[in-house]
Amino acid sequence: MSSISSSRRATSGTRSTSSLGTASSTSRTDPVLEERLSSLLASPNFSVSQYLNLALAPLTNADDDVTSSNNLSVEEHAEQQLEQRMASLALQLQMRTQSCHDEIGRIGAELQAIVPRCAADVGRLKVGLEGMELDVRGLLEGMDNDSKMAKKNSKKGEDAGAADVGAGMDVSKNRGDDPLTTLHSLLNLRTHLTTSRAILSAASSWDETINSIPMLLSTTPPNLVEAVAALSQLERGARALRGMPEGRDEREAALRKLRTQLEVLLKPQLLHALKRMDTRLGPLQQCVVMYGSLGKMEVMREEYVRMRPSEIHALWFSFGGGASSGGIGKAIESEEKIDNDDGLYEEGEHSKEDESTDQEEVEDFDFDEPSPEESTPTSPIDAMQQQQQTTAKQFMDFLPTFYEAVLELLSKERTQSKLVFGADLAPSIVARVLIECFKPIVDSFEKRLGNLCPPPGKKNYGGGGSMDSSMGGAEAIAGAYESTIQFLSLAYDQMEAWNGRQAIMKGKNSKKPSPDDPANGEEEAPLQSVLRSAFHLIASPFLSYQRNLAEIERDPMLAAASMVAKDVRGVVNFEDAAERLGDLAPFMFPLVENTMTRFELLNSGYNAASTLSSIDVLLSNHASELAIAMGTLSTNASSARSSGPEFDEQHVHCALEILRTAGLFKRNLLTFEYSVKDQLRMLSDEIMMVDIVLLDSSGIIPDELAPAQIGAMLAKVACDPSPKYIDDGTGVKCPTTVVELRRLAGPAGKGNKKESKNVVSPPLFPKALDSTSRLARSCLSFVFEVCSAIPERQLHGISALPVWKQDGALDDDETSYGILPQSFITHVGEHMLALVQALEPFASDPDALGLANEVMSGVLEVAVQPWKEFMAAAGCSFKAGYEKSQLEILLRGKDLSKYLLCENEDALEDDMGGNGEDEEDEDEEASTAFCNQWLDVVGLAVAGRLLERTMRIPRLGRKGAEHLATDLNYIRNVFTALGVSGHPHPLLGYVAQLVTLEDGTLRSTIKRRRQGGDAEVSSEAMEVIKRVELRIAYVRSISV
Repeated sequence: MSSISSSRRATSGTRSTSSLGTASSTSRTDPVLEERLSSLLASPNFSVSQYLNLALAPLTNADDDVTSSNNLSVEEHAEQQLEQRMASLALQLQMRTQSCHDEIGRIGAELQAIVPRCAADVGRLKVGLEGMELDVRGLLEGMDNDSKMAKKNSKKGEDAGAADVGAGMDVSKNRGDDPLTTLHSLLNLRTHLTTSRAILSAASSWDETINSIPMLLSTTPPNLVEAVAALSQLERGARALRGMPEGRDEREAALRKLRTQLEVLLKPQLLHALKRMDTRLGPLQQCVVMYGSLGKMEVMREEYVRMRPSEIHALWFSFGGGASSGGIGKAIESEEKIDNDDGLYEEGEHSKEDESTDQEEVEDFDFDEPSPEESTPTSPIDAMQQQQQTTAKQFMDFLPTFYEAVLELLSKERTQSKLVFGADLAPSIVARVLIECFKPIVDSFEKRLGNLCPPPGKKNYGGGGSMDSSMGGAEAIAGAYESTIQFLSLAYDQMEAWNGRQAIMKGKNSKKPSPDDPANGEEEAPLQSVLRSAFHLIASPFLSYQRNLAEIERDPMLAAASMVAKDVRGVVNFEDAAERLGDLAPFMFPLVENTMTRFELLNSGYNAASTLSSIDVLLSNHASELAIAMGTLSTNASSARSSGPEFDEQHVHCALEILRTAGLFKRNLLTFEYSVKDQLRMLSDEIMMVDIVLLDSSGIIPDELAPAQIGAMLAKVACDPSPKYIDDGTGVKCPTTVVELRRLAGPAGKGNKKESKNVVSPPLFPKALDSTSRLARSCLSFVFEVCSAIPERQLHGISALPVWKQDGALDDDETSYGILPQSFITHVGEHMLALVQALEPFASDPDALGLANEVMSGVLEVAVQPWKEFMAAAGCSFKAGYEKSQLEILLRGKDLSKYLLCENEDALEDDMGGNGEDEEDEDEEASTAFCNQWLDVVGLAVAGRLLERTMRIPRLGRKGAEHLATDLNYIRNVFTALGVSGHPHPLLGYVAQLVTLEDGTLRSTIKRRRQGGDAEVSSEAMEVIKRVELRIAYVRSISV
């Protein structure tokens, strides 16, 4: 039994020995318990029993598994766990005790340094208060004596009588001035006594104090705190003894020597405190006090700021591999300075070294050097491009991470700088730390951006003359810039106490600096200037891209346009033309929208003309390519129709789909233009706000800055650093950029489809609008050619038909059943009737119909050519300069019907006018109007072509005239059945009458025309009627 107990004790001892580490690891993995124990220690209700109960409470952890695996009993497990917890608690208490001893020692050391200074200050206050007490007592005694003297003189004055009243008043007046005179004399006396005491005190303690400094510096370690305090006392004494001519040069020389000696001794202590500032701030605070006493706060600040962002620099240069330390060292050695006039950083001269050595020391993710494992011997160019794409993506992912690290540093610095330097200097310190974070990496940042997108005038690092889109291009630059201005906005928020700081700065500027000020009267750059310098420095790698954005965007956009143009030229098959062109037509608009987004981000409205011009040319070329494709497609479709079927409704539908594509392009262009105008108007307001508020020279600093505001401020520095101000037309002076943007955008609220007809802003993309008009005409012509192909082919050779020359009486069948229309005209009539069914499916789609209507203006022009040829065949010509108006009169038959038609024809026109009075909903009305519009155009072309062919008939016999009249009346009936307004054309019926008119009647009609019987009709229209009558008379062999 005893052996079992001893074995258990041995086992328990063994476990106790090993429990320390196990318990320690267990305690380290239980942060909740540690937090509860720490809060209990800090609680005013702390008790030992509560602490022990909480610390030794049983836990459910991995020890249960270990116990169960060793097959121990429940009691042994509980005993083992208790021993582990007690061992862990003992270790923790020992560590806490040691930590408390260290903290007490540190606090004691700091108190030893602080208490003597406090005692000296209390002594000086005591002496000053005693002096003030003596002065007050003397003043009160003097006032009592004056009061007694006044009472005595007053009693004598009452016995003097009325004769001395005037003199008494003067004496009383002089007595009234006596207290003030006395007070003034006392004040002067106190000032002289204070000055004398300071001179005597300085003279008496000068030798003792100056001799004590070498003794303080000779100790190990040197007592720098007291030495600096003694030097400050000597400097105050030297100022007090400044009026004493003897020994002045010796005193100043001694002070300079001591100051230099102390600065040399303080430097190692400062560097040591800076290295340990992450754990202890006390030594650093002592250094601040000592440097402030020496008037060398600038040295202290520079050393502090230089040390803070070392981890940030290491993080930046660690990206991309390579020995980054050499790059950091070389970058830190570059000297830069702040120009206090404009707040801009000017980079100093960098040490010039061999390029090969520089590349060996710093491997700054050069895209043109692919890693060996990624290169393939078969295609090194592809491998290099893959490396470029991968590294560019990695850098775009790395940049926000880097900015987050900088923001974290600024957040810590915001608290630490207040503890070290005080609340007054903290904002300036944080701003300078921000500058120091980026000062050594600006060149590297610019190089990395150059690898993403070559700057203007430089070729791709990969060896090609054009930029590869896989590298990122302008989109990557815009992404990096957006991350940068967002970072600057967040960094601005890390600063605090703007208003308080500005009040302090204004107070310092309005009064003479005090000798006891920690900065010792040091002139400090305004915080606003420091912040602007920081922003300009951080954004300086983007300057070349901001100033040449249009040039950067041009090459990739032209490359994309070239690819799309190649695809557009490949559309030659009528079957898939609508689908392919529908995909290719709007392809460029997302690209130009992204271009405008990058323009707003990088340029904020500056240099708008160059960017808009580039977009205008790009869209114009794209529309021109689509128009050329329409011509090619029309030629191919005409060749196919010459050998194809008579009529295919699918062809009409495909042609209308292509017309819808043109409408989609025009709508996208107009929508894009409206959005750009709104964008320009917003940017002009942003520039005005930045110009008035953010860059105000009064020193007012906003509480926050949005990324857009920072972007506008940086864009102004990059693109228009010295703006010119002109009158905007309302008497307000505005920058020229704002005036130009407002001119381009037009009046406020007018940049939409409801734009006033009286106030119309100039188009932003005039070339693109002209090309879009040409594209619309090409599409309208293409649809017209498809719809009118059958009539054109059927009417092509009818002038030479032998039937027209036939004379004599009609056949029995023709007499019995009447003359039937010939086959060519029946084909035309059937085509016109079938065209309605071909148009209706497309017109029933409201979306497609709305897009097609975008480009339907001017559709009548496609039907003009047959009428021009009709005029030529009739021997007529239009007056120069009036062709369009006169041709429109002829096409519509205005003012001709009552001179050409018979009485029952007027009734027919009245019936036709009543056919469109049925009520229809809006969609049906739009669909009907679209179909009627195309039927009108095709009908006018058919009528014009039929009249032109009729004018070209060489001879018309009696029987042929009957056939021609029948054919013309047939097509007139078809047009009447269609119910389209303005059809049939009056000349069709009039020609049908002329060919069968009696010879004498025709002669008399021509004679009446010559005599001017219808002078009220326009001369051009009457000339056409006369020429038609003469031509019909000629082909009928009627002499006139």
